[in-house]
Amino acid sequence: MFPIKVFKPRHAGFTLLEILIALAVFSVVTLISYKGLESVAQTRSALDAEAKRWRDLSLVFDRMEEDVSQAVDRPWRDQGGVEQAAMRGTNKPERKDDQPLELIRLDRNRDAFHVAYRLNNGRLELLLWNALDLGPREEPQVHTLLENIRGFEVNFLDASSQWKPSWPPAGNSKVPPRGVKIKLTLADDTTVERIYTLP
Repeated sequence: MFPIKVFKPRHAGFTLLEILIALAVFSVVTLISYKGLESVAQTRSALDAEAKRWRDLSLVFDRMEEDVSQAVDRPWRDQGGVEQAAMRGTNKPERKDDQPLELIRLDRNRDAFHVAYRLNNGRLELLLWNALDLGPREEPQVHTLLENIRGFEVNFLDASSQWKPSWPPAGNSKVPPRGVKIKLTLADDTTVERIYTLP
């Protein structure tokens, strides 16, 4: 009679070394996945910010186009009672009240109102007055359109197709310009330029 051999099953499981190796591989894969997701999130955030910047710029230029296209030749009086041209502006203001672009335009009800644009401490601002002819203490409502703007330049096209940095030309305040060229310089030195013709 043969003796019966009983085989004891080996314990199933992982050794400590196998567990450490698995944890190390898992950590590396997790780190790579995290870096990939972080990169995707940063790219998306940057693209969203860039899209918002160009969308905001587009809205501002659309607003300027609407103002220029609705401009009317209606002189107005400043706070000192001096008659001013319906459209005026300068890239080199000499007085506090000088704006790069100031004009009279029509609203949807065909009523004329007074608007202006200026650069103030890196902010592009829209100024709106309640009256065309300004009283001694008349102050505009100020609305910030864009921030982080380094430059705001307006040029005016005269009858001989020359661009002028100021309007109206000396001695001829009654003639409106043929067109307006607006250039904005952003914080990263990107420049955006638009040209609008007057009706």
